[in-house]
Amino acid sequence: MVVTVIIFFTLSFYEYKDQVISQAEASVPKKPNFEHSNNKQFLDNVKQCVGYVYFYNNVKEVNLELLLAQAALESGWGSSRFAIEGNNLFGIRTYDLKEPHMLPSNNPKKWGVKVYMHECDSVLNYINVLNNGSAFKDYRKMREEGITDPFILVETLDAYATDKDYFSKVKSILRKIKKDY
Repeated sequence: MVVTVIIFFTLSFYEYKDQVISQAEASVPKKPNFEHSNNKQFLDNVKQCVGYVYFYNNVKEVNLELLLAQAALESGWGSSRFAIEGNNLFGIRTYDLKEPHMLPSNNPKKWGVKVYMHECDSVLNYINVLNNGSAFKDYRKMREEGITDPFILVETLDAYATDKDYFSKVKSILRKIKKDY
């Protein structure tokens, strides 16, 4: 009888342990595979990367809507050459041509577009750029003041792009995301 009770409790313990481990593993963020056939799937993949980055890295959160809109714009909703071949969702440049990079079609000799092992690595780099880049002090100041409106925050990112219509393009995508997704 005692042996039966011990066996029962031992088996119950191992079954319980396996359940707890399975539940814990299911709640840990994972990198998405980034296969997508529409804009919603692209946004879902980027959001999954954001969750992954925040879970595994000690970084200050940035505005999610703005991040999604910039990823959509800069990568052509994940369809650009830089996104597909270089896993770069934000068009982030490098001036250190010894690090992995791709050259744009206009072939500048002084910079390239960074290449990442995974799209989530570009999300982390983007977050670090906003959190630490000297050109984005106004963004951080507004965030610290509690401003969360991406339509206001985008106005602080003038150093991000050279296109004079950049803000209006990001705002257009922000409206699309709010309306359709």
